[in-house]
Amino acid sequence: MKKKIWLINQYAMPPKYEARIQTLKRAQYLMEFGHDVTIIGGSYLHNSDINLITNNEKYIERTYDGIKFIHIRTKKYSSNGLMRFYNLMEFTLRLFFLSSRFEKPDVIVQTATVPFGNLLYYMVKKLKAYYIVDVVDLWPESFVAFGLVSKNNPLLKLAYRAERWLYQKADSVVFSMEGGKDYIIEKGWDRESGGVIDLNKIHYINNGVDLKDFDENKDSFKIEDLDLENDEIFKVVYLGSIRLANNLKQLIDAAFLLKDKSNIRFLIYGDGDDREFLINYCGDNNINNVIFKQKWVELKYVPYILSKSSLNLLNYKPSPIGRFGGSQSKSFQYMASGKPICSNVKMAYCPVTKFNLGIAKNFDSSREYADAILSFVDMESKMYNYICNNARQASENYDYRKLTTDFIKLLN
Repeated sequence: MKKKIWLINQYAMPPKYEARIQTLKRAQYLMEFGHDVTIIGGSYLHNSDINLITNNEKYIERTYDGIKFIHIRTKKYSSNGLMRFYNLMEFTLRLFFLSSRFEKPDVIVQTATVPFGNLLYYMVKKLKAYYIVDVVDLWPESFVAFGLVSKNNPLLKLAYRAERWLYQKADSVVFSMEGGKDYIIEKGWDRESGGVIDLNKIHYINNGVDLKDFDENKDSFKIEDLDLENDEIFKVVYLGSIRLANNLKQLIDAAFLLKDKSNIRFLIYGDGDDREFLINYCGDNNINNVIFKQKWVELKYVPYILSKSSLNLLNYKPSPIGRFGGSQSKSFQYMASGKPICSNVKMAYCPVTKFNLGIAKNFDSSREYADAILSFVDMESKMYNYICNNARQASENYDYRKLTTDFIKLLN
């Protein structure tokens, strides 16, 4: 049965700007399966200087690649300070009061922004739509895990209460990390623990990769790069943010221990607060086997880069949040490339371990990390190719078409 669906994600962007494509792909495949989909996001594009509304219009409607968007006017912010919190509230309040202007949906899927987005429950109730809360980050749990908020902060208890309330009110809750039910149980929010949340409405659908797009882009969009084209070297590739949470200094210290291995080269793509510090650190310590590449890579070029790698890296600062699993979108692109993965953290429900895609471990030292990387360099070709095949086969479990069929079951 065809349904009219709103996908509310304040940070959703037009395709030409978007790097986190889950909402776009969900919309695309829901439409292919016959549903009428509109994405509702903010006008200010996160981590950019772009605001799609520069006048007093409260919202604009646009269509990109056949996907309908409504952009709600929001102000620019430049950090995680007060203006970002203002932006979150502005989006929620403005959408709440504007919602009656848009064609009534059958289903509303809201990316959780606890507690700011909780107000939209009352909008959903007014519209009498089926309500799915989509959890892609554990707020406020992740703030506690990374030490950004003290466990004793009185506002934290209010935030947890708001989170529990939202999950209780939703008709379905979808976690992108596999341990969503574990999280509910650990908090004591499930009914068996005396709480108010029915675990039967808690579901798991991870991020993914569009295998069709990946393969087409790999062949169509190539980057001229002598390092990528050099088949005489073992290319260790990191692609992503370069910030505190990504812990790249541990990787670079491991690279330092391997700098006498002339056949190994570390290629780092991405940007963040730590990039310049790490570039200088490499220069000061003569770490010449680490090469910092483009700060930003358009998504269509990523498949080619990964297809030319020898080993792809997931690199993070260890965090207790990993006990609930992960949802790193680049890990599925890594799988699609058909290359081994080395992760410096071991999370629960780890696909690297589950599907035998390489190594996932909390390394105690840079020496241990370097030895793990070296094990792939010295690996027999039969075992290396076996892991490569596992990676590509594992990606089929996370193809966006398949994930959307899983999502459609919730609509019925």
